[in-house]
Amino acid sequence: MPQGGNHMQSKGESTRQAICEKARELFCKRGFKGVAMQDICKATGLSRGGLYRHFDSTGQIFSAILEGFGGAQNRGIHEQIGRGVPASLILEELLCRYEYEIPDSGSSLSLAVCEFYSGSDSVNAPPILDWYESSRAGWEELIRYGLDTGEFSCPDPRGMFDLVVFAYQGARLWGRLMELPKGTPGRMLGQVRRLLLGPEMIRLERPRPEHKERALEFREGFFAHGEPTIFGSELLDKTESYDKWLESVTRNTDPKTVDPNWVLTDTYFALDGRDDIVGIIDLRHELNGFLKDLGNCGYSVRPAKRCHGYGSQMLGLLTVRAKAAGLSELHISVERDNAPSVRVIKGWGGVYERSFSHEGAGADVYVVPL
Repeated sequence: MPQGGNHMQSKGESTRQAICEKARELFCKRGFKGVAMQDICKATGLSRGGLYRHFDSTGQIFSAILEGFGGAQNRGIHEQIGRGVPASLILEELLCRYEYEIPDSGSSLSLAVCEFYSGSDSVNAPPILDWYESSRAGWEELIRYGLDTGEFSCPDPRGMFDLVVFAYQGARLWGRLMELPKGTPGRMLGQVRRLLLGPEMIRLERPRPEHKERALEFREGFFAHGEPTIFGSELLDKTESYDKWLESVTRNTDPKTVDPNWVLTDTYFALDGRDDIVGIIDLRHELNGFLKDLGNCGYSVRPAKRCHGYGSQMLGLLTVRAKAAGLSELHISVERDNAPSVRVIKGWGGVYERSFSHEGAGADVYVVPL
């Protein structure tokens, strides 16, 4: 009997979770007021009696959905800290997720939350302040961890959390009411990185018009060092016009506008705490025949900025973005005699796959699991 009871309890919890998942989709699309119990019956395939066996009202279902939010994020942060994952990578994972979520109005509960807490259905629900405090606890644990490791520079963790949570929630709510200007989430969350990361930490930013002067100076640093090729630069080393290059790399970030002869590609400048461009790196979301040997990623560190660990930081941050984009592994090629890059790739779990010849020199392909 005890085994049967546990099985029934487990099955009941599984059903409750399935109800919450289907109901969440409806709340995201219609808000809280636009969803009735009969809508949830239809979405779940449960009879009215079957649904009421688990929940008495839409308010009770919505409360259950909210209870799972902060807890899951906090557990993830705490678990990664326990494993010694760098604070900068935990931060990057959170902000990448936020960047994907902000423009996705179909997955936003912001409107539903406002409707729920402005009505009588929330009387027996935990105050929204509890949700705020739970989320704050996780973020402050992360910030304290980053301060201890020297990765973060933040005199006011509480203020930083308020900046993040209210900017994120505000952007999601506005995204329900209007189409956010292109690039808004990335620029907004980029400021969080800029304010939170310490001076020796780098951040990745998509190229923008305001980078022009620094980008050309960055390129000249390679030419002056006798290096005409800048790996991972998407032909920044070959272009005669920064503006045309910017237009090209921007088009290639969108499946609707990507060059038919190329693949979906994200290009990033690596900026330090002084806003200097110290490197460039790209992420190719798939491999065509031309890229079979060249891999998903190429990167270069400015000659004057080498031996500072920037290459390792860049690749680490890119693995987070690649995983957020749905990739399961990165194929990275490197010339065999480039010992520093080989160490960086192996440092992020790169495993040798095969060798090939590149312009007469031996090169190897490594696979980095994500």
